[in-house]
Amino acid sequence: MMATPRTGPSLQTGFALPTAIFLLVVLAALGVYALTVSGLQHGTEALDVGGTRAYLGARAGIEWGIAQVLDPHDADAGLAASPPRPPGCFGATTLPLGEAFDGAQVVVTCARTATTESDRQIAVYALTARVDTGGGAFPVAREVSATVSRCVDPGGVAPRYACP
Repeated sequence: MMATPRTGPSLQTGFALPTAIFLLVVLAALGVYALTVSGLQHGTEALDVGGTRAYLGARAGIEWGIAQVLDPHDADAGLAASPPRPPGCFGATTLPLGEAFDGAQVVVTCARTATTESDRQIAVYALTARVDTGGGAFPVAREVSATVSRCVDPGGVAPRYACP
């Protein structure tokens, strides 16, 4: 005797639908994860580039400050005075960095300490340059410091009166 085929609902009906929904949810979660990681990478890259620009701008400010305090044409009348003038040099100066730095500016500050050793007068300059990229999506700030000393011999030859 042969079995007759069933004409009612099959036991496997609807089995593919939950599987398809599960796969769609898993794929959507993977897509969201990939977009999140990509966004984080772009943000990290922007911070890295901004940090490098800010650091190089601060280095440029320090180099400018060093050039100002070690200028061979500047006799530094404050050091040649007796006793040496109290601390201070060019104060705080703001310099534009230009288009390559997205219009950022560097603020260079200088403080001087003067002392006398024998007949020589010595100045120690503490320079600080700070760049702050300000607002925007990824603000970055960098600061670079340097210390430079300069010796003045009042019995030396003008204009610098360099110590031997």
